[in-house]
Amino acid sequence: MKETETILKQTPSGQLHFIRNDEGLTLTLYEGKDMLLDLQQLFETEEERMTKIAPKAFFNARLLQSVILPPSVNQIGDWAFSHCPKLKKITMTQGPCELGRSLFEEDRKLRRILLMPPGTDNVSEEEKKDIKGYGGLLAACATIMDAPYLLVPEREDDELWLSRWDQRLMSILNRDDMEGYTEVVLCGEEDYGGSESNLDEFVQRQRWRKVRLCFLRLLYDKKLADANKKILQDYLLSHTKGCASEETWLFLVRERGEDPEYWQLFADLGCVTEQNFDDCITSLPETLPQMRAFLLRWQSEHLKKADALGKLSLDW
Repeated sequence: MKETETILKQTPSGQLHFIRNDEGLTLTLYEGKDMLLDLQQLFETEEERMTKIAPKAFFNARLLQSVILPPSVNQIGDWAFSHCPKLKKITMTQGPCELGRSLFEEDRKLRRILLMPPGTDNVSEEEKKDIKGYGGLLAACATIMDAPYLLVPEREDDELWLSRWDQRLMSILNRDDMEGYTEVVLCGEEDYGGSESNLDEFVQRQRWRKVRLCFLRLLYDKKLADANKKILQDYLLSHTKGCASEETWLFLVRERGEDPEYWQLFADLGCVTEQNFDDCITSLPETLPQMRAFLLRWQSEHLKKADALGKLSLDW
């Protein structure tokens, strides 16, 4: 069989195009409307091995949300999963794999790149939680951190990798919110037109990026130094509801309003106070009833209790 001969495999709502070579099959193109693609299951009982994903193989797959790769994949080409607007999760087996450039460019919803060790079905719940957390940090490298050098498919030294991740995070936090605005305007990348409102939007995007990264690292705080933890906490507190800029609150409501982990961290950090509680409740959209219930319960269990203790101490 010639290397250039195309092999087609059907998916539930589409098809995959492959070419065969001596090493195995190279996936060259996906066409379809699948939301979930389990390629590992596709090759589970076959002798053929999928070893490569060609550049742009999944480019602009508009409905794709999750892809599971077989452990035999050892090379993924440039832009392979780029411009997939609904892509949230990639699952691959931990091990050597050559990754191309801009794999997830413009994949704004990507939240997890899961590296699953062999025998993952048998690992403890704590290890699964660790895998989930690391996957979030890994996805951030490919999307909002602009740090492709941290996008590695092997985990030989967690402490070193996390240290480098934190260094990149701190460099982002230390950037002035207006840094890069002039270059964007001069290059004509977006039509800002020099208006005040668009400058505000640029600054808000920079703060939004910082807030997202602070939340992410605090939720997965393995090997996070105490000094760095305080910096992240202080940043979120300085942008909560009632502050001069409210990106912490806006991010929580607009992007994580259905995620209890984020509500809990927001409250635990002290971002909910007696002073801003009413504004938080009144500005919540009706589409987030569970978050509203959480905040009301938090007020009852923490804020009112703290207020009552304060009054007792004054009376005493």
